[in-house]
Amino acid sequence: MHGLLQCPSLMRGARFFRVLTAAVKSPLVVFLVALIARVWVLRQLLPAKTWPDFYEHNEFARIAWAIVSGFGYSSPWANTPLAPTAVEPPVYSYLLAGIFKLTGAYSYASLWIAVGLNAVLSAVTAVIILHIGKRDFGALAGILAAWVWSCWLYEAAVSVRLWESSLSALFLATALFLLPQVAESLRWPRWVIFGGLGGVAGLTNTTLLSLFPFFWLWLWLACRRRGRSPGKLLLASIAVCILTLLPWTIRNYETFHRLIPMRDNFGLELWIGNHEGAMQAHQFPPDFPLIDPTEYTRLGELPFMEAKGQAGLHFIGKHPAEFLLLSARRGFKYWTDPDEFVWLPLSLMAWLGAAAALSHKGLDALPYALVLLVFPTVYYITHTFSSYRHPIEPAMFLLAAYALVTALEKLNAQLLHKRQGANAGA
Repeated sequence: MHGLLQCPSLMRGARFFRVLTAAVKSPLVVFLVALIARVWVLRQLLPAKTWPDFYEHNEFARIAWAIVSGFGYSSPWANTPLAPTAVEPPVYSYLLAGIFKLTGAYSYASLWIAVGLNAVLSAVTAVIILHIGKRDFGALAGILAAWVWSCWLYEAAVSVRLWESSLSALFLATALFLLPQVAESLRWPRWVIFGGLGGVAGLTNTTLLSLFPFFWLWLWLACRRRGRSPGKLLLASIAVCILTLLPWTIRNYETFHRLIPMRDNFGLELWIGNHEGAMQAHQFPPDFPLIDPTEYTRLGELPFMEAKGQAGLHFIGKHPAEFLLLSARRGFKYWTDPDEFVWLPLSLMAWLGAAAALSHKGLDALPYALVLLVFPTVYYITHTFSSYRHPIEPAMFLLAAYALVTALEKLNAQLLHKRQGANAGA
């Protein structure tokens, strides 16, 4: 036996297994693998697809060009007037504008910097997935979710598109990471930072803002469960969020002489998904400004958005059954695009993981369930693309991994019980 243990091949195998295990658990390795996957995808897409797949029809890039060209925050679509806009929230547009200022508007160097930054942000998200997975769902679930996020080339491709998706996913993952720490703390800085995160997240992807009232409610419940009253801390966190949003709201009021807290395009988004022929449509309607800017140019931004919103509401009022059918179809599409044979099982596993987590962990798992319930709601009633799901995919992967690990643990326990029963009978 002693000689067997001294066998060089067995010792090398054991050493390799220890190194492999350490690498799989390592945040640095997870980060590097995720970054390499995303850079590899970029190498396949650039430079041949620089204009058609990244810059063309990109609202953030167009606004960034307008900023650095001296026209201010304006002109989200080509062939439209250079007039102020509130179609998109400001964070990602100004980030691109800063890059354009350094290395040129619509340049190849600017694109590499912008999408390279997205790759880094997405790789950092992989590390956060690893940490919150280990903390909230167990080491195996956290490792599995982080490695799927890191290695899946679909995630790599979506994360490097010239959009706010990677930044939004990072902000939401960070919020989920911070929530338990904020709940356990009676110190002002953590609560203030969380409020600031909510404000910046909302200025990046407005839909993220819909989650933060529920997160604050969860914080209040979590503190009350511990016998603490977080009233002042909670109000401070909410106040910081509002103060972070306020400059943009003031800008919109001064520009449009109307209260527009974040964006003015909800009417347009509602109409895109709810109009005559929407059931058969597989793309934007013909008079969407990217396709035909005539109506947008004639009316101006706010009247155009109001007209489209009224048209969408009129359609819904006239065809309520079709609206419900369209919403159901959008709901299915949200959870299954771009490949239902892959995403339908994964989404179902995420929902099963949420149910299992609520059953086993109670209130501690509620933020993850809220992400699945609340974030997609606006897309059910307007319109959706698979990329709109990207910000919540870290939570989905964690819950799906938890469902899989829980199922395997139950199966293993049953097999062990049967084996023990068989041995006792023998």
